[in-house]
Order: sequence, then structure tokens, then C-alpha cells
Amino acid sequence: MTCFFCKGEMKPDTTIHTVQLKNCVVVIKNVPCMKCEQCGEVVLSADTIEKIEHILQTVEKAVAEITVVNFPDCAA
Repeated sequence: MTCFFCKGEMKPDTTIHTVQLKNCVVVIKNVPCMKCEQCGEVVLSADTIEKIEHILQTVEKAVAEITVVNFPDCAA
């Protein structure tokens, strides 16, 4: 896979995905992605995005102001 921005090579990797919801900030660690070796651009698969959305729906119900979750533990 080639990077859309710099045409570098995309390799499987993990990233940290941060989302600000209306009542909290959610940090999701170890999110599987494709990352450009040259510029660092990150691309998430549709399946990963769907799992992130599920995680966010679950976390949004919590009252914590900042929540940190590990993707492999929550995406199953």
C-alpha cells in the first residue's frame, strides 16, 4: 500500500487514537493501523473504525473525565 500524501510505503503498525467526547477524553492505545514509514500518516481499516465506535459508545456512558483503554482488550 502506498501513502496517499507522500507516496511512501505503508506498513502494519499500531497507534494511539485520541477522541474528545462531550463529557470526556478517550485515549485508545495499541490500535492496529497502516502507518507510512516516511511521513507517519496513519490509516485505519473499516473494521477497526467500527470497533473504535463501539468502544466509544461504551465509554461515553462512563462518568470519567479521561479514559485510557487498550484496543486489544476492548475490541474483542
